[in-house]
Amino acid sequence: MNNAQIAATFELLADLLEFQSSNPFRIRSYRNSARIISDMSESIATIVVESPQRLTKLDGIGKSIAEKCVTLVQTGGLPQLDELRKKIPETVLQLLRIPGMGPKKAAILYQQLNVKSLDDLKMACESGQVRSLSGFGEKTEQTILANLEFAATAGDRIYWSEADAIASDVRDFLLAGAAKIQKLEVAGSYRRCKETIGDLDILVVSPESDGVMDRFAEFPSLRDTLVRGGTKMSIRLQSGLQVDLRVVPEESFGAALQYFTGSKEHNVELRGRAKSRGLKINEWGVYQIDGEQETYIAGRTEEDVYRTLDLPWIPPELREFRQEFHWAEE
Repeated sequence: MNNAQIAATFELLADLLEFQSSNPFRIRSYRNSARIISDMSESIATIVVESPQRLTKLDGIGKSIAEKCVTLVQTGGLPQLDELRKKIPETVLQLLRIPGMGPKKAAILYQQLNVKSLDDLKMACESGQVRSLSGFGEKTEQTILANLEFAATAGDRIYWSEADAIASDVRDFLLAGAAKIQKLEVAGSYRRCKETIGDLDILVVSPESDGVMDRFAEFPSLRDTLVRGGTKMSIRLQSGLQVDLRVVPEESFGAALQYFTGSKEHNVELRGRAKSRGLKINEWGVYQIDGEQETYIAGRTEEDVYRTLDLPWIPPELREFRQEFHWAEE
């Protein structure tokens, strides 16, 4: 777990405790710890591995926080946070995404109007119930309505920098424990360096797919295993981010990397150009089509895939179907 994830865990812990009207000193302690850890240049995980007793010597980190840091680094979760999650509906956490909606106001809405989701909140606002609550009023009600659309999508994507930290952790974890991994790349919008990332797509070449997936299932921040098949496995992290792992044959690695990097619009154009040449491109490779017969001709590298269309390799950051094909042709 990196510092940003540890800090986010303490912030969530503080929010849930405040939602329950718990001890304000404990809540303040978690928020202060989150701020301190977030601002640190030194890795908490490294301190835990090398000298955990040093944690209590850090300004603002007491014994209790230090123990929780050790637990987070070693297990990827906190029993206390798991217990709180069981007591508070997951949908209630959506309320905290609304700008200006703190845990105290969310608790009032939950306790007095039984608001458990953004849909419940929208109905309560439109019916005028929210303005009748102490501390809200008509202006607050209108502000909440205006911000509901933002709140509905706020948890869907994270900044590239956050995704980069997670991708590095997953990559290092897999490579450290699965010796048979021959190639590993992170694809998707992460590889295209988009400002925000919805999920992570990891491609691996390995003769032992089961061993790689077994290792993936041990990732410390894992919350749920969503699906596991012969070559694909999807997990949900404690943060809510979905990470997909695909084990592909070496001869298909380049084609799969191109396919899962995207963008969708770029790939549609690429496949259209292939079809006009009597070719077929998918995540398994490039194929020459002759009636019902399909003959594999390329796919080991992305360069090979583009070369079949007389195109140079196009950097992932440009694959948005704007001018990249025109530039490549020129």
